[in-house]
Amino acid sequence: MRSVDVCLTHQDFDNYDHKGKIVVVIDVLRATSTINTLLFLGADHVRPIGSLEECKSLKDHDYIIMAERLGKKVEGFDYGNSPTKLTEKDIKGKKVAIATSNGSKAIIKSEGSEMTILCSFLNIESVINRIKKSESDVILLCSGWLGKTNLEDTLCAGGIVAGLDNFEIESDTALMAKALHENTNDILETMKLSSHAKRLSGYDNKIDIEFCSRVNTQPIIPLLEGNQIVLS
Repeated sequence: MRSVDVCLTHQDFDNYDHKGKIVVVIDVLRATSTINTLLFLGADHVRPIGSLEECKSLKDHDYIIMAERLGKKVEGFDYGNSPTKLTEKDIKGKKVAIATSNGSKAIIKSEGSEMTILCSFLNIESVINRIKKSESDVILLCSGWLGKTNLEDTLCAGGIVAGLDNFEIESDTALMAKALHENTNDILETMKLSSHAKRLSGYDNKIDIEFCSRVNTQPIIPLLEGNQIVLS
């Protein structure tokens, strides 16, 4: 029987053997929601970058450059990490590089998996359906916040676990994530309780929290191929 496991932060991912497995990277607020939106709006591809310096250098190679640190846009970049600031007119057909505090680092750590899929609430059902077509075990990699577990990523992971009803649950982290999802009646109101949602609200990003809580509004599947994220 195929199994599903949950890693609660990208810093913990070194403890997981992901070779030959599907890794689903989750950063609801906001990296995987933003990358999903970029591809939904027609970006050619998105490159996740670990450092600000490398990301900035790609401006000279015709990339739109996006960067966030501690929830705020980094000066000198075209965008921060807000999906609500993006428009099809500005993004369609463009190459995009993005460096974030947690999500882009989690994506890079997943390299070496059988397949890396990006997930948020925006595309959760599409991701569940794609996983069900595979014969592989799955690790749900929550990005977390600076090494700490966060509510919204765990909630999204729990929704995936709940949707994979024919998979064996591998660990207590997966059980906890599933229980959180099953006991949540309102995703937005639950997300508002999270420390990162409160942090973003303080930076006048409340609209992003509402946007990222929407379920199945962008039914696409972003995959990591080499160092680029593209549509499946």
